[in-house]
Amino acid sequence: MKVIKFEIFFFIFLISGCAITVATKSENKQKEIYAYHEVRKGENLFRISKYYYEGKTSEEIKRGVEKIMRANNLKNENISVGQKLKIPGTNKKQPSYALSPPDVSPNPSLPQINTQRETEVKIIKDSVFIWPCEGKIICRFGELGNKGIDIMVEPGIDILASSDGEIVFTGNTKKYDETIIIKHPANIYTVYAHDIEIKVKNGDKIKKGEQIAKVKSGTQKKRYIHFEIIIDGINVDPLNYLPQK
Repeated sequence: MKVIKFEIFFFIFLISGCAITVATKSENKQKEIYAYHEVRKGENLFRISKYYYEGKTSEEIKRGVEKIMRANNLKNENISVGQKLKIPGTNKKQPSYALSPPDVSPNPSLPQINTQRETEVKIIKDSVFIWPCEGKIICRFGELGNKGIDIMVEPGIDILASSDGEIVFTGNTKKYDETIIIKHPANIYTVYAHDIEIKVKNGDKIKKGEQIAKVKSGTQKKRYIHFEIIIDGINVDPLNYLPQK
C-alpha cells in the first residue's frame, strides 16, 4: 500500500512539474513581443535604439543596439534603406518620420554647431580613427561622468587629428578651456581639449594624423588631454573605435 501511495504521489508531482513548465513556457511566449521597423534614409541603429527603448545614456542606447543586432542576426551595425528590422521587447509603432538627429549641438557643454545629417548613413570602422596622442588613460568613458577619455601626456608633444575633417570650433569652453572640434563625414565629431596650445583655425581642412595642437609646456611634468567621439549627437566610448594598443 505504501508503494502504491508513493507511486501516486510521484505521478502527481511529475504532472504538476510538467504543468508548471508548460505554463512558464506559455507565459514566456506571451512576453516575447516585437515591433518592426523599416529603415529610412538617414537612420542608423543608434537612433533606432534610442527611439524604441528610450535610452537616456549612451550605454543604454548601445545595449539596445546590441539587442536589435541579436534579434536580426546582424554581424555589424550596417543597415540599408528599406531593410526591415525586428525590434524585440517592445510593441512601439514606427513613427511617420525618419529617425535622424535634429540640428543641435552634439554636446550641451560645447558651443552650438550645425550637425546636419549626411546624405547616407555610414558606419564607422575601427580603422577610421587613430589615437590623437600617446599616453596612459587616466579616466575612462563614463567614469565620473566623463563623456570621453582623459589621456596623460608629456608636455610639448603633438596632438593629431584622429581622422580627416574640418575644424568647426577653436577656442575656450567653460569645462575644458582650450578646445578643438573637428567635423567628420557621417555626422561624426571629435573633440580635443585641456592642456593644449591650438595650432589650427576654424575652417581648416585637416587630414588624419595632421598636427592640430601641442600639449602645453611649463613646470608641470605631466599633463592630460580630453578626447571625445560623438556620433549623431551621442557621445560614444572612444576605445570602441580607436585601434587597440
